Amino acid sequence: MTDLITTAAEPRRVDQSRAPLLIMLHGFGSHENDLMGLAEFIDPRYRVVSVRAPVPLEMGGYAWFPIEFSPVGMVMDIDEGMRSRDHLLDLVQRLQATHGNDGSDTIALGFSQGGAMALSLLLAKPNQLAGVAFLSGVWLRELLPEDDTILTALQDKPVLQTHGTDDPLLPISKAHRTRDVLNSLPIDLSYKEYPMGHEINGDCLQDLQDWLASRLSTD
Repeated sequence: MTDLITTAAEPRRVDQSRAPLLIMLHGFGSHENDLMGLAEFIDPRYRVVSVRAPVPLEMGGYAWFPIEFSPVGMVMDIDEGMRSRDHLLDLVQRLQATHGNDGSDTIALGFSQGGAMALSLLLAKPNQLAGVAFLSGVWLRELLPEDDTILTALQDKPVLQTHGTDDPLLPISKAHRTRDVLNSLPIDLSYKEYPMGHEINGDCLQDLQDWLASRLSTD
């Protein structure tokens, strides 16, 4: 697999020797520029890096793993997703080495399928991230870690989960099931839902801004 394509926005304000790192992962069928519009609304101390998923789609755009819609529901290529996750873990390490970051000041933010990828990074390597914003995504109980070392490292890791009550693609019932799954982990979960579809509305954006700002040191 070739290197993942990224686009970046430098911090608009530098208050310390190194800028915290925010890595953004787009949803199915989108691209690396889709979430970059959020950069101007978040805390200006973040360096923002948005990543293009590696799987090109015939309909246009990119995916972290293929999805098929069958009579029994949505079928996901989990193996391809794990390959994308491993490639992302490598990218995170390289970005941290380049910019002087580590697991104490690196946040992953993902929307929809990108949210699942962001969460998968945390559940695979908890010490590599300081938290995850998991926007309009779902997670399966079968994919939870069972390793005691990982579970210990997940203790009090902050995770923000947001979802729309009117989401036509991933119904709110799936978000509630995901919330229950995540609550079985020792993470610090903040769950928010809004009267919106498969999107990020103004109230969601405000909560995201506040959550991201609260991850930063006030020293």
